[in-house]
Amino acid sequence: MRYTLYLLLVIVGSCTTYSREKNQQHTIDSLANEIKKRDSVEKEEATPVKQELRDSVIPIVIEENNEESKVSDAKKKEQPLNTISKKTGNVDVISKEDSIVKEEQENTDNINERNAVLKKVIIEKPTFKPLLLGGFKEIKFNFYNNYDYKLEEAILKVHYIRADGSEIKSETKILKDISPHSRMELTAPDHAQSGKELKVTLEAVHCNAIGLCFYSTDAGRSGDPYKCR
Repeated sequence: MRYTLYLLLVIVGSCTTYSREKNQQHTIDSLANEIKKRDSVEKEEATPVKQELRDSVIPIVIEENNEESKVSDAKKKEQPLNTISKKTGNVDVISKEDSIVKEEQENTDNINERNAVLKKVIIEKPTFKPLLLGGFKEIKFNFYNNYDYKLEEAILKVHYIRADGSEIKSETKILKDISPHSRMELTAPDHAQSGKELKVTLEAVHCNAIGLCFYSTDAGRSGDPYKCR
């Protein structure tokens, strides 16, 4: 009887333990399934976030790369320029010296051209028909511009002179825009009362091409007297 009771207790205990372990295993399995479900949901939720992060990061990376590429290209472009500048440094100095020498030569040439005005701008002695009791008729003379440049203006003066050398009167003639290497046939008014001789003088010449401003009153000055001031 005692043995039967003991065996019954053992059987009841075993059943209770088995039932308890089964419940625990069920609980564990339930928890495991719940954890798997949560992990699955978190992965699904995390995937779009990762995709969004990738989408937002990629353009930034590309932009940085493009910016670095631009900087690199700019450096490459600057490098040859710097190299050329270094290589042509002496050439630049020589060019400046040549330019100065050329300018000085041009200034010298212009001075010589200005000082030669009375050899380049020529007035022939006038011709006329003398009258019986003195005076002039059909006065004609030629004006030459032997410069390679146009003269903007030339002012002439025709002097009517008596036999004793005194001046009767003078007539001024103003010429405009005279072509280079040209000749002009000019006339002057008749004078029938008296007079023995005619004389034409060059009073002024302007030529912008060589900075020429000739005035007969400045003829006595030295150096570069006919340079426009």
